[in-house]
Amino acid sequence: MSISAQVGINTTTPKSTLDVNGDINLRNELKVGGTKSVAGNPGTDNQLLVSQGDNATPQWKTSKLSFYEQGEYRITGSNAITDDTGINFGSTSIGDGVPKNAIGENLTTAWSVIDGLTTSLKVSDPTNRINLYFQTGVEMSDVGDNSDRFVRFACGIFLDDKLAALRADQINGIRLKGQRNQSIYTLNYVVNNITPGVHTAKVACRRITSSTAGYNLSIGRSISATNQIADNFMLRSILKFDISELVKIIY
Repeated sequence: MSISAQVGINTTTPKSTLDVNGDINLRNELKVGGTKSVAGNPGTDNQLLVSQGDNATPQWKTSKLSFYEQGEYRITGSNAITDDTGINFGSTSIGDGVPKNAIGENLTTAWSVIDGLTTSLKVSDPTNRINLYFQTGVEMSDVGDNSDRFVRFACGIFLDDKLAALRADQINGIRLKGQRNQSIYTLNYVVNNITPGVHTAKVACRRITSSTAGYNLSIGRSISATNQIADNFMLRSILKFDISELVKIIY
């Protein structure tokens, strides 16, 4: 003889084998899919219980997305672009003589833009962090038997034609090297809480000064296609950005 019934808690008309009209205080694991002889599956840490539809046992699933808590930041956008056209400043000018710039300055003709790195980024939340990363190769002429030869320059990242990130550097010539001189330039900067919307990002550089006239400077490319130690591919530029926005939980 077998007896079957429906049990209702806080209800006199249960709609299933166990019908609870109220809160459940679960003090230990929740096991699903068990039988009379085999215990159910309690899942593992951070798994989600996913419905499989009517008359089917739900299953524990591992989320492919990370869990975020209120007040944390999550990456909502990311992009990386490269360019090997770069800028060739030539050797006719030792530089513009301007030693520094200020964040927020306008993009003027004093700067040379690396057009191939111009891109757009979209921000949705007013509480945000934009990580801007720019790296490029730099090349300077052979300095021959001369000592203490250098070219000083600066590169910046502009958002909507306003200077948002900046770093100056210099490349030093190696005496008696017999070849052009190369170095790597890196700019890594975080901008906080830019206005929501679509923004245009540009990278631009300028030649500040040189030890003496007559030395070529190129950024993101080789000075010329002849007698190359490093070609345009090896000296190419990359611009990468990550947009992180504040997690908001809506109940």
